[in-house]
Amino acid sequence: MEATSLSSGQRALRDAETTVSKIGGENAADLSANADLVRTRAEKGGKQILVVSALRSSSGDFDRFAHPDAADRDSDGKIKSGFNTTSHLIALAEHLRAGDRTGALDLFERVRAATKEIVRTEIERNERSDSREMLSAVFASIDGFLDNVRARIFNTDKKPVAVGKDWLLHSEHGSVSITGIGEYLAKAIYHTYFHMKNISVGELNTEGLVQWMRGKDSSKLLEQRQAQELLASVRNSVRAHIGHLLDAHDVVVAGGYLPVLGSRRGYSDRTGALIAQEAREAGHTTAYLIEKKSPIMSADPRKIRNARLVEEMTYELAMEAFGDQRGADGGAVHPEALRMLAEQDIPALVFNPQDESSITHIHAYDPPPNGVEIVASRRMPIALEIQSIRMLGQPGFIHTISGWFAERGISIDQGGGTSEVTTTFTFTNGDVKNFDLEEFRRFLQETYGPDRELVLDVREGKSMVFCLGNNMTQPGALLNAATALHQVQANIHFISKGLNPRVMSFIIDPDKTEAALKKLHEVCIERK
Repeated sequence: MEATSLSSGQRALRDAETTVSKIGGENAADLSANADLVRTRAEKGGKQILVVSALRSSSGDFDRFAHPDAADRDSDGKIKSGFNTTSHLIALAEHLRAGDRTGALDLFERVRAATKEIVRTEIERNERSDSREMLSAVFASIDGFLDNVRARIFNTDKKPVAVGKDWLLHSEHGSVSITGIGEYLAKAIYHTYFHMKNISVGELNTEGLVQWMRGKDSSKLLEQRQAQELLASVRNSVRAHIGHLLDAHDVVVAGGYLPVLGSRRGYSDRTGALIAQEAREAGHTTAYLIEKKSPIMSADPRKIRNARLVEEMTYELAMEAFGDQRGADGGAVHPEALRMLAEQDIPALVFNPQDESSITHIHAYDPPPNGVEIVASRRMPIALEIQSIRMLGQPGFIHTISGWFAERGISIDQGGGTSEVTTTFTFTNGDVKNFDLEEFRRFLQETYGPDRELVLDVREGKSMVFCLGNNMTQPGALLNAATALHQVQANIHFISKGLNPRVMSFIIDPDKTEAALKKLHEVCIERK
């Protein structure tokens, strides 16, 4: 008889024949812990694919390696401590494009030095008996990989080109994704380290796929037809190798970068999701593991002590919670990767790999109404309220205004609060750096003026607070949230609560955010 004490996430983990683990963030630097975990799972008979992101550390000990041009910020706009490899590689590409080879080389060598220090710290802490031999082997792997890449990047006059968030350099020495260097470096480190630990490990090599882009017009690489052609090539390559590698090895390591997928944020998540899809296509019962410091909690446990485990989430709720464009920017996994997993109903499991007793299980199911389950916040740079008597009875008003933003590549977070003569737009995703307020005022006057009643009310530097749940259709969810905000005297500038049963959001003053989150959690979650 099946043990009823197992959670749905634990059952999904137990039943998977093949697990695809996205190892990102600081977990990517936990070489020893990941090796032990891999060995334990291999002993149970499961096959494993590890999709590794670039190594990084949030420890202040690594601030000395960080370059000011590669500052990494949290969702509130504050500079993070430590060292972010990918941020430095993107800054490197920008310096090369600007012709600053000295600055680019400095950034490159910072990556080398920080990576070695991360690895040295990890190995010396966990491999005391043979740390010297282990360190020598891994350092040789790091230097061998980076020396080759350095020659391809700096022994040419060619400059990299941006393809979305990706940076590609094509030269007589071959093609390379500068953005993807961190992921390929991490793969080389893991392959060497696992081999030294006597783990049967294979490499999924996809570096050569970047050659497909040579000679292509970079401005068109993200067009639908070319993107589909390249993605089909990527899938064919992964599918051709994955079955053979799993037959020959207990574990396969792959870098978290693939062409086209690397052109947008969260590319290592999408790489992992694509590999999980191909493993499912090969007939394996597959689960996608998202290894974090903790599973998904009802609030940030660093800010709210009574945060509790969220055991189950629909794919849709996860997209709202993790989305960095219009969602709460939770960051556990990119929404596009969730969409890919949802297409084949591949369960996604978020948990600390050292503690499988608490797992957040993301899958498709029809949840009962459960009200608010997560509270979160993010910085909101700007909100606009437009009031004009010319809106009255005029079709296309909102379309015209949103088109102005679309032409400038500015993504609207929310459009709402529309009445007979007023409409509101909010922006939270950072694209507002291209927004010229005076230009927008002129556009409004030229299009809908002269109008003494044309008013543009600008709200800047506010906070957006989110209440999220799998199904918040039970009576009182909005009342409870508004009551909680009232109790901390938070002035509500904007409310968004549509037909979507998974999310409602409020714009409040930033000095009330911390108190608002605590009271929302207490009223909407703890008292439930």
